[in-house]
Amino acid sequence: MSWTEKMKEWGGADVTFLTEDGECITFMVVDEPYEIRGQYDGADTVRIGCPVVTREGFTLLVVSKRVARRLSKFEPYFKKRAFDLIRHGEHGDVKSKYELVYSEEKNIVADLQAIIKRGISAEDIADAVAAAEEISAGQ
Repeated sequence: MSWTEKMKEWGGADVTFLTEDGECITFMVVDEPYEIRGQYDGADTVRIGCPVVTREGFTLLVVSKRVARRLSKFEPYFKKRAFDLIRHGEHGDVKSKYELVYSEEKNIVADLQAIIKRGISAEDIADAVAAAEEISAGQ
């Protein structure tokens, strides 16, 4: 059984957090955002779950409201452009910065649009949101 298969079996495989300095994700947005409430270090948190596709397929990218607001400015381009989100800040640093730019990789939009065309089900999104809520509640 592969890592991906095991993570799907164990849960949380369709949820992505950027947690390390320099971590990057290239994606296209595929649906509306979802509010994810949870706890971090004993404090209540509100994050935003962004349904996206990467070259690996569908994932719920969980980001701060600050990053989600910045991403929302690009909504007219969601179906036309891919984005790179890069974390700048060590693990656990709540003051980490996130760089959001258009992806410069030539074939990425076509690759991601092909994945989108195969379809992302409402059930897949609901499962990912539920997993993100469970993960966030336990932090």
